[in-house]
Amino acid sequence: MSEAARELWTVEAFLARGERPGVREELHAGRIVAMAPARDQHGTIVANAVVAIRRRLRAPCRAVVDAGVRIDEATLFVPDLVVSCSPRDAEGRTIDPVLIVEVLSPATRSFDLGLKADAYSELPSCREIWLIDSERRWVRIWRRLAEGWSVTLPMRGVARFTSELLGDEIGLDELYADTGL
Repeated sequence: MSEAARELWTVEAFLARGERPGVREELHAGRIVAMAPARDQHGTIVANAVVAIRRRLRAPCRAVVDAGVRIDEATLFVPDLVVSCSPRDAEGRTIDPVLIVEVLSPATRSFDLGLKADAYSELPSCREIWLIDSERRWVRIWRRLAEGWSVTLPMRGVARFTSELLGDEIGLDELYADTGL
């Protein structure tokens, strides 16, 4: 067995090793990738999204920050926020996300907009994906329709968008409150 083959992890092995305090990691195609700590503005946007979503959720759905989302046997992403309406699995993990929120940071923007968004769209349970920029007022929404996915053009300024999942409009002012953007 080659050295490279021994370095690859499965999601099960990655989760079984347990969390490392103070370290955020994801599993990308069998490789462990460290995630940089979020900047203050990033965290404020996540908090604003949690508040906006929680106000509109109906039971049994719940919002969860930093929940791992299993993509396949060797990939586990950790979006900023997920909404699930399913009971947790036997290990207490969030499953079947219906809404996934990624706050884009400079280092991960292209990866989140590309590979991650595409991977999330392949999850049968996922109905909406929100991509929120952390450096400028810029939001893109992916919405599952009967015939496939609809992706909005970037929204800017004081725009509002309708979340079919939440049954309400969300304003960018709400998502960017207290950020100076």
